[in-house]
Amino acid sequence: MSSYNVLFSGEVVDGADVERVRVRVARELGIAEQKARQLFSGRTVVISSQLSYEEAESLVCRLADLGAICRTKDNAPKPANPARYKLDEQGIDKTLRDLTAAHVECPRCGNLQLLAEHCTRCGVDIDAAMKQKRKEDAIIQKRIRELRARQQSAPITATPAAPVADRGLGGWLRKIRGQG
Repeated sequence: MSSYNVLFSGEVVDGADVERVRVRVARELGIAEQKARQLFSGRTVVISSQLSYEEAESLVCRLADLGAICRTKDNAPKPANPARYKLDEQGIDKTLRDLTAAHVECPRCGNLQLLAEHCTRCGVDIDAAMKQKRKEDAIIQKRIRELRARQQSAPITATPAAPVADRGLGGWLRKIRGQG
């Protein structure tokens, strides 16, 4: 499969002269002197891509003979790791009761699945997402408590009551005295 890249970061073999290695690498790769200087800037550069494993290793060996230290990287898509279920651990009783209780809902997409480290639908780390959700819930609860405390401590402003001239005992006394 042609999915290997050859990467170079400007490193040379111990004891090698950087100038001589740069000239040799430029000649081997067929590039100009200016491009060769950019290769030795310290940044990782892809020298060649879409190679088979044998081609990539051959190029790495040729450049190593010239004094340049290169590495290969496989860019083939990795097969999705099957979720490792907590019930697969040894020492856990695998009865029907344990299996039915071993479900969890993904906090991101809502997928109901067996206990696992990652969601089988969206791939999110369930423990980390649950921890983040609990943290957000705690912040929301704290804000709600603060708002309730502010509402309770705020002074209650009542509208002034209308004078009661003729109601109750006070109104009756005022009428008798001639004040009302």
